[in-house]
Amino acid sequence: MIGKIYRDVMIVRSAKLSHKNKVSEGLERFSNIKIVGYHFEDEKYLEEDYDTFIWTKEILEPSEIKTWEETILKEMEKGKNIYNMARLYRIADNHRLVFTAEEYGIEYFDSSDPQAFQRYIYYAKLGLEKIRGKVITVMGTGRKSGKFTTSLILKRELGRYFEVGGVGTEPHSKLCNMEEMVIPQVIPLCHVASTIFGAIKKVDLKDKDVILVSSQTGIFSDPLEVGTGRGGGVVSLSILYGSKPDYIILASNTLNVEEIERHIKVLEMLSNKKVIGITINGRRFKNLGENYREILDKISKRLNIPVVDVVKRTYLEEFIDEYICNIL
Repeated sequence: MIGKIYRDVMIVRSAKLSHKNKVSEGLERFSNIKIVGYHFEDEKYLEEDYDTFIWTKEILEPSEIKTWEETILKEMEKGKNIYNMARLYRIADNHRLVFTAEEYGIEYFDSSDPQAFQRYIYYAKLGLEKIRGKVITVMGTGRKSGKFTTSLILKRELGRYFEVGGVGTEPHSKLCNMEEMVIPQVIPLCHVASTIFGAIKKVDLKDKDVILVSSQTGIFSDPLEVGTGRGGGVVSLSILYGSKPDYIILASNTLNVEEIERHIKVLEMLSNKKVIGITINGRRFKNLGENYREILDKISKRLNIPVVDVVKRTYLEEFIDEYICNIL
């Protein structure tokens, strides 16, 4: 039998995941996949069958590379399809894994694709003529600020009123019902912005009223995390420029109003567009209790911008119904 590599995305109905992390949390909350367990957490308790093994850890330390390869190899030998989210390590580039996939006739998908830009060149050129839908780009103040969560929740909530599409930059974007997925860190820099733009146009061709784009890290994030594949502010800025947003939402991992304001000023200066809202990752501030809502109010009043917590739904309905719906 011949193994099959997927260039777009594969269908996953049930899966065992490798690690518990932010990716697995997103899959649990927003995908339709039946998750039977975690390889490095509770493998001995796994009893249910599954069709796919999903490697969920993006950034690997040198000591983890062998573990990545051996774990995937063993899953292939069990006849399981593989969805690989490791950013810099691809099954398609590993001759041993490709041979094993062919031997056992399994399907595999690498979320990282350095040649993804080739799929979007046509759409990017088409987009230069016009993007019909309104583009909302969700930028962030840094890692774990809730950019992807904000994008998915807004996609769901705005879907009550509009036809909403999405372009995700997380490796599980399509598994969470984003129409297009681009992992910008592995694409040649000269093509990143146009690839994002092309993905937006491809979604726009589906007659979407609104297109949400989730960004990576933050514009001030360190671009010199050598060897990690993160890219920092270089990647964040490329997504901002490539998405050509009509509006920007800032997802924040801080309640420091000066830091939030610093991001807003630079984002608006670079894009010549308005930041229309701030979303807070409230899971970082569970200890604030009843004072939390008061702090959000103070930030909103100081900056004259709506501030919401999309996970706790604090001010979310007002933000959607009374604000965003009125400007779109």
